[in-house]
Amino acid sequence: MITLKQIKLACTGYILISIVFYITGLFCIIFPDFIQSYGRFLAGIILIAYGIIKIIAYFSKDLYCLAFQYDLACGIFLIVLGITTLCIGKKFKSSFFLTALGTLILLDSLLSIQTALDSRRFGLSSWKYILLFSIVSGTFGVIVLLKNTLFFAGCALLAEGGMRHYIVRHTAQLPDYRYLNDNELSK
Repeated sequence: MITLKQIKLACTGYILISIVFYITGLFCIIFPDFIQSYGRFLAGIILIAYGIIKIIAYFSKDLYCLAFQYDLACGIFLIVLGITTLCIGKKFKSSFFLTALGTLILLDSLLSIQTALDSRRFGLSSWKYILLFSIVSGTFGVIVLLKNTLFFAGCALLAEGGMRHYIVRHTAQLPDYRYLNDNELSK
């Protein structure tokens, strides 16, 4: 039953990080001065937390293994990026951070497009919406790369949060434990 706890923890973590993305995205749009002042510190903490959630998620075994299939490498990358963001401090230029954010969102969106295609092979009807969310999020990631403004970064974070939230809610399936024997439950 450890797997059940891990999946629930991973899903809860992803939903919480999606909420953090929603709030941070709104702050980027509504309170850009606050983000200019405290954004680096907040970003470092958020990146480390997101990386930890991704690593926990990777080691949980959901039914289709779709929602968390690329999370080990991404989790390690996020933790390193978060620590780097915290260590560099004021030397970390906001334009560089926005470029890194746009790249991160674009990469996550591209991996989610692959998740959508894998979902389609499994016969999940949600694959179309995963693809749509991924394209919207990736588009905002590209816009952040091109425009480098907090407004578009906020939009990209909102889209990323929505994409992550939807993917976890619609692909992280628990096995039906009523049909598994004791040996399979201990895995």
